Amino acid sequence: MAARTHEQTVNDALGEALGGLRRPGAWTVLAETPGALDGGGRADVLVIEAAGWPVAIEAELASHANAEAEAAARLGRRPVRSPHPIETAIALVYPPQFAALGGAALREAIDTTDALEYALCSRGADDDAPDRLPASGWLRGSVRDLAMLVQRAAVPARRVDALAERLERGVEEAAEASSERHHYGGARGKALAGVLEQDDDAQGQTRRMAMTVIANALIFHASLAEADFEVGADGARRPARPVEAFIDGGAFDRTALLGEWDAILARNYWPIFASAKALLDPARDGALPAATAQAVLAPLWDTARALVAGGVTRSHDLTGVVFQRLIADRKFLATYYTRPAAAALLVGLALPASRAPGGADWGDAETLASLQIGDFACGTGTLLSAAYSRLGLLHELHGGDPEALHAPMMENGLVGLDVLNIAVHLTAAMLAGAHPATPFGGECLLTMPYGAQPGGEVSVGSLDLLAPHAQPGLIGRAAAVTAGGRAPEDVDDLVGRIGHGQFDLVIMNPPFTRNTNEGETLGVGHPAFAAFNTPREVQKAMQARVHATAGEQGIGHSLAGLASHFADLAHRKVQADGSVALVLPLSALSGGSWDGVRRLWRDEYRDTVVVTIAGAGDEASSFSADTGMAECLVATLHNNRSTAVPQYRSTAVPQYRSTAVPRAVFAVLDRQPDSAIRGELAAAAIWRAIDGGGVRRIEDGPVGGTPIALGDEHCGYLLDCPLPEDGPWPLVGIADFSLAQIAFQLERGRLFLFGATEAEASPLPITRIGNYALRGPHARSINEPHGPFALVKPIVSPVPTYPILWAHDARSERGLVVEPDSEGQIESARVSEQATRIQATATRAHYNRDLRFNSQSLIVATTERPAIGGRAWPSVILNEREHEYAFALWCNS
Repeated sequence: MAARTHEQTVNDALGEALGGLRRPGAWTVLAETPGALDGGGRADVLVIEAAGWPVAIEAELASHANAEAEAAARLGRRPVRSPHPIETAIALVYPPQFAALGGAALREAIDTTDALEYALCSRGADDDAPDRLPASGWLRGSVRDLAMLVQRAAVPARRVDALAERLERGVEEAAEASSERHHYGGARGKALAGVLEQDDDAQGQTRRMAMTVIANALIFHASLAEADFEVGADGARRPARPVEAFIDGGAFDRTALLGEWDAILARNYWPIFASAKALLDPARDGALPAATAQAVLAPLWDTARALVAGGVTRSHDLTGVVFQRLIADRKFLATYYTRPAAAALLVGLALPASRAPGGADWGDAETLASLQIGDFACGTGTLLSAAYSRLGLLHELHGGDPEALHAPMMENGLVGLDVLNIAVHLTAAMLAGAHPATPFGGECLLTMPYGAQPGGEVSVGSLDLLAPHAQPGLIGRAAAVTAGGRAPEDVDDLVGRIGHGQFDLVIMNPPFTRNTNEGETLGVGHPAFAAFNTPREVQKAMQARVHATAGEQGIGHSLAGLASHFADLAHRKVQADGSVALVLPLSALSGGSWDGVRRLWRDEYRDTVVVTIAGAGDEASSFSADTGMAECLVATLHNNRSTAVPQYRSTAVPQYRSTAVPRAVFAVLDRQPDSAIRGELAAAAIWRAIDGGGVRRIEDGPVGGTPIALGDEHCGYLLDCPLPEDGPWPLVGIADFSLAQIAFQLERGRLFLFGATEAEASPLPITRIGNYALRGPHARSINEPHGPFALVKPIVSPVPTYPILWAHDARSERGLVVEPDSEGQIESARVSEQATRIQATATRAHYNRDLRFNSQSLIVATTERPAIGGRAWPSVILNEREHEYAFALWCNS
C-alpha cells in the first residue's frame, strides 16, 4: 500500500504554486513556517499581499469541518511580517487523490486540477461570528481561481469602508475650514470652484470636490515617494521627496510643496496634480491665503497618512465609494456611481477568464499591450480601473508581468472621458496608482467640453465623438482643460486614439437622463443637457448637435435618453470581435424608443449576456448607487457582420451558430451582489455554465433555467433564448423561468404545463389581443387641455356621468374589480361632441400600463359599470363585450 502524503507536504507544494503565479514582490507566500504569527503558531499557507492585508489558507486533505474551524481561528491574528491583522482566511480542502501523490506528480496535480474546494471566512462586524462566502457549500476551482480569490480578499470590504469614512471626514473638515474663512459665492470661493469648472454652491459640494482633489494628490505623492519614483526634467532626475519634507513645525511650506509637484508634472500625471496645484497656487487670482491653505492641508494630510498606512490607497473601491458621496449635479448628468460589486460582475462578463481579448492568450504580453479599452462616461473610473485590474491580474496569473504592461496601457490602451474634471482626476489617480513607480509618456484621460464654446459652437461631451472623423480642435480643448493648460500641439497624438472601430472593449455606465416632460416640472427645457446651469437656448442647440453628429445612421433616441446615444457611441468605437459592456436602464430591454439599439445588438453582435435582478422594487433591481432605477447589464461581442460566427465558449473548440436566429443568454439574479468578490464569482459561474454548453433553453418546456450558484448558495438562473426581430426582449427580472417557458409555448399555440411530457402538450389556439380588441383613448385625449374633461378626484357626483379609472391606488388594486377613482366634467359646451366620442369608449376592462412586481401587480382591472380608462388604466375595448370578465381572469391567471 502506497504511503499517504502528509498534509504539510501538500501545503508546501501549494505555497510554491501560489508564489510562482505572481511576479516577485507582489506577495510573499509562507507555507508551514513556524513562528509566522505574532504570539507563536503558524498558518498552513500565509499570503502577505504587498498592497493589502494578509490572507491565511487553512487546508485539509479530507475534513471540511476542520479546515473551516482552523480558518476562522486565524482571523484577528497578526503575522510577524505584516502591520495588519488577518481579516480574511480561506478554508481549503484538497482532492482526495492528492494524498497519494508527491514530488513532480503532486506539483502537476496542483497546477492542473479544477477540483480544489474552498470557502472564504471574513471578520464580521464588531468581531462577531465570521462572514462566510459562500453562505453554504464550497466553491470549486483551480489554483489560479484560488489565487484570484486571495488577491481580492487582501482588500477586505470592511477596511475599505472604514477608510472611505476616514477620507470623507478629512474632506469635510478641510471643506469646513475653507468655508469658515471664505463664504460661499465670494471671490475666493468662486476662484476655487472655477478650477473645477463648477459653481461655488452653498451645499458645499464643490468645496468637498476641491478638497478631494488635493487629498488625492497628497496620497499619490506619498505613493510616488515610497516607490522612489524619479521626478524632474531629463538630465536632472532625482527621487521624489516625501510629503513630510515640506512640513516644518506642523506647517506646510506651500511653495516648496508645489515646486515638488512641478517636478512630478515634468514627468507626467497631469490629470492628478495640475488641478490640485491650481487649487493651492498662491499666484492664482483669488488664491487661498496662507492661513487658509494651512487650515485645509493639515486635515487632508492627516487623512492621506491614514489611507497610506491603511494599504488600500490603490483600490478603485475606495475612491469610488467616496466620490459617489461627493459628486455634484447628479440630477442632470445622472453620473451615478457604479457599485464595486456591479463593476466586478460586468467586467467579469466582458473579460472572462476563458477568453482573452484580441484573440490572445492571457500570457501574451505583446497582444495585451496593444489593446484599447475605453469608457466615454468614466465617472469615478470604477469600471475602467476594474477592467484594467482584472486584465493585469489574469496576465500575471498566466506568467506575465502586469507592471511591464503599465506604460503601454496608460499611453495607448486606456481611454477615459467625462465632462467633470474631478471625475477624470480620480480616474487618473486610480489607473496610474496601479503601478505608481512606473513612468509613462502620456495618457488619454480627458475632460470633454460641454455646453457653449467660443465662436458660438456647442459641445455635448463625449457624444461629439459620434462624428465619423476625429476632431483635433475638440481633443485639444479637452486636453487643455484636463492637463491644466498643456498646449494642444503636445497632445495631437490623442486624436488617433479615439477613432471609430478600434477599441477591443468599450465599457460604460452612461448617464440615463431623458428629454421628457420632467424638464418642465424641474424648470428646464431639455433635462438631458441641463447640467452646469446650461441656458435653455444652449440646451436646444446641444440636442440638435447630438442628432446632427449621429447622422441618419444614429440609433439613439431622445425619449430613450442619453444612454441610447452612448450605446450608439460604443458600437461606433468597438472593433470587429471587440466587446461592449454597458450598465443601462431596464427600459433598454423593452422600451419602444430602444428598438434601434436592440436590433443592432441582435443583428451585429454575438455571445450576448444580459443580467437583471428579480428585485421587489426599482432600488433592489439597480446596479448603481442611488439611481432608484431598475437597471440591466449587457455584455456582448461584435460579430463583424459574419453570416456564421465563431463562438469561443471555451479555449479549445470554436462553436458556430448561424446568425439567422440570433440568441442571447439571460441571467436573472435573486439580488444585487453585495461585494466585488461575489460579483466576480457570479460572472465566473455564468461563464462556466455557458462554456460548458449546458445552459437550458426557453424552448425546452417548463423545466426552469440553469441555476447560478456559489457553492450551495443559490444566486439566480440562466436561460438561452432566441432574440425577437423587434419589440421587447424576454426574461427581464423573472424569478421563475419555467413560467417563461410555458408562456413561450403558449405563444406558439401549445399548452405545455409543469410535469407534462412533450407528448402530453396540447394545442391551444392563441391570438394577439389586437385581433379582438381596441385600445381606448390616450390620457392626453381625455383631460384638458387637449381633451374635453376637467378631471375631478375624488368623485363628487352620486352617479357620475363620466366615471374614469385614472391612477393607481395599490390598496384597492388587490382584486379583479375596482372602483373608478375620478370623474370627468365638461367645462364648455363646445367639447360635448368630443366628450360623447370619449364616453363611447367606456368599458369594464382596463389594462395596467405601470405594471410592477410589488405594488402594481394587477394586470387587468374591471369596473362594475363601464368607465373611461385613464393614464394608468387605458381601456381595452373588446369586440364582444361579454368577454370582458373572461379577459380579466385570463390576463391575471
